[in-house]
Amino acid sequence: MQLTQLFQDGPEEWNGLLVYPVKMGDYPLFLAARESIIASQQTFPAPYATMKYLHALYGMKPLFGRLCLMLALAFGFPVENALPIYPRTEGEALISLLVVQGERKGEITPGNFGQLRALIARQNGLELPDETQNEELLEARRDLNAKDAIPLKADVESLVYSVALQAGADPAAVLDWTVRRFQATERALDRAIGHLIASVTLAAGGKFKGGSPYPSWKYDREETTQAIEPLNALSGRLRGAVEQR
Repeated sequence: MQLTQLFQDGPEEWNGLLVYPVKMGDYPLFLAARESIIASQQTFPAPYATMKYLHALYGMKPLFGRLCLMLALAFGFPVENALPIYPRTEGEALISLLVVQGERKGEITPGNFGQLRALIARQNGLELPDETQNEELLEARRDLNAKDAIPLKADVESLVYSVALQAGADPAAVLDWTVRRFQATERALDRAIGHLIASVTLAAGGKFKGGSPYPSWKYDREETTQAIEPLNALSGRLRGAVEQR
């Protein structure tokens, strides 16, 4: 990937169509739609687990509805209107999705959908699943990481205001950011704050099994079986270390 692509906020051409990164103003819709892109096919019921990904989504109507929402966001269509996306079928099998984007036309097929899926994921900071990994082990790891997590009252308004405050930005202006820019900023802030708290915790006599979860304020730690510790857990460690001294 070219470095300029990392900071590109404009559309990219794919198969005759323009694909846009999603803006934060559509973040709630994005959260509802992204499952159609990042879902692991290993989790699909039979027979969808062995089909082409687009065929599987078309057969699983709730996920296909989310895909249509994601495509509306990606192609810049107003979601409140009828979408100019037309399925071409043969019997019950999907042949392609014809997309009309102004004067542009393009077809999404089971064969080229993987390219579009990867493009949408890259534009919006989504990580596609590695289908070669064991889904049961990944699920067990996620459960382990979430076991001691403190439940949070999460809402989009609080998220936007918090990131805007830490980044020194106007919350209204943040809504015009791309989702990818917002998430990259959020991760950078978490990294900087986590590194600060971890450093103070170590200086106060605290220790981390497997080393500091935030060894750098610039880069993420390489993924291992050792989970990245949440910031609220780090704060608790700091308080405990200070009380012991």
